[in-house]
Amino acid sequence: MQVTVNDILKAANGKLLNGNGDTEINGFFTNSRETHSLPFKNALFVPIIGERVDAHKFIPQVVKDGAKAFFIKKGHELPADIGDAAAIEVDDTEAALLDTGRWFREKFNIPFIGITGSVGKTTTKEMVAAALSSINVHKTKGNANSTIGLPLTLFGLEPCNEAAIIEMGISEFHEMEKLADAGRPTHAIFTNVGTAHIGNLGSKENILKEKLHITDCFTEDSVLFVNADDELLSKVVPENSEFRPAKVKHVVTYGISKEADFYASSITISDSGTDFVANYKDEDGKPLTEQIHLKTLGLHNVRNALAATAVALKLGISPSVSKLGLAAYEPLSGRGNIIKTNGITIIDDTYNASPDSMKASVQIIGEMRGGKEPIHRRFVVFADVLELGEYAESEHYKVGEYIKTHNEENPEGRIDYLITVGKDSEQIGLALNSESLDTNPVTKHFSTNVEASNYLKSLLTKGDAIVVKGSRGMQTEEIISSILNDE
Repeated sequence: MQVTVNDILKAANGKLLNGNGDTEINGFFTNSRETHSLPFKNALFVPIIGERVDAHKFIPQVVKDGAKAFFIKKGHELPADIGDAAAIEVDDTEAALLDTGRWFREKFNIPFIGITGSVGKTTTKEMVAAALSSINVHKTKGNANSTIGLPLTLFGLEPCNEAAIIEMGISEFHEMEKLADAGRPTHAIFTNVGTAHIGNLGSKENILKEKLHITDCFTEDSVLFVNADDELLSKVVPENSEFRPAKVKHVVTYGISKEADFYASSITISDSGTDFVANYKDEDGKPLTEQIHLKTLGLHNVRNALAATAVALKLGISPSVSKLGLAAYEPLSGRGNIIKTNGITIIDDTYNASPDSMKASVQIIGEMRGGKEPIHRRFVVFADVLELGEYAESEHYKVGEYIKTHNEENPEGRIDYLITVGKDSEQIGLALNSESLDTNPVTKHFSTNVEASNYLKSLLTKGDAIVVKGSRGMQTEEIISSILNDE
């Protein structure tokens, strides 16, 4: 990326307080500690005003470290010792970053695939990138999907890119409207409607409504790809549905249900990954199939792969080609990675959690079969799901009820041990213990990861399988590290 300060002044409606408008800028950053490690030279610093720290105080240091320009919010005093660095005064630094990102995005006439949903955005984004690996694709790094992360992603676009995949996440009302206005996706994937951030948004219906603003800038040719297995999302499909935004003219569904446009059959899960048949139709309505292998586990990843296959086909890449990229896909750290150690199978799903993704983890480990090394016992380790507000106790309790039903209906894939860590996660075990059943797992609750780790290490033996999951703030990766370091 290469633009000038004058370009940014126009895009952000700013005022030049210092420096030269002809100064070239080829990157933006918000972390003052990254100045020395940036992959570009002429950087513009965006000071974010947080709850605890106003990053304007770091301006002199980032200029000293090499930043060529910076935004400054009206009302802040221009620092001394900034040399010839360009100082751009704006009403709001975060909004200025988003406005500049919107301006830059408009330079690219390529497909933009927006991805939203309560669970699975990052994994879906990575799978779409894998399915599109035969062309030059730009994508969101990590999960930089906010009003700060999105414009930073847009600034990474290059003329050689043939498509862009942009993750778009929200936690408050009206956020998606801002993201959609800046990213302007030409197509969008909606993975599911769960309870993540329900404490802020109030209900699943509100979550659906807010996230559907991802389609605000759709055109006549745009396509919304939705998970047909999600009860609320299925209501968006009918053309006359009150839930369907006016700008959505085309919907493509994917899922396990045979009613979906892209559906999976013959699904098998083992410790080497997941295999399934993707069923779809060509432009003439002729039924077609493609065998797909994934190195990751679970029905939710089957759905993610189906979404990726559908998007790839829309962009002219056949499933026979996109499946090669999906087969090579490696899950990101903490997102369903399979670890084998001393005859024990560990599913590292520690990156983050929601009640819905916890239920998916139960399903995954329940369906897993060991192949050459049969699974004798299944352990589930769940830490607190954070940011549920007043729904915290009830949502954790529902996870316990789900495990109870799972064990009753799936004796061959029953959960043998449930270990919970933290505070609210204790409700999972309480739901199980509310009714004494022979099918219920052994339940234990601990306050810390260390206590849970010590208990697990006293039990785990060859033939056991374990899945570990919790919100990012619970740092459940410590449990897996403890188990591996005890080899």
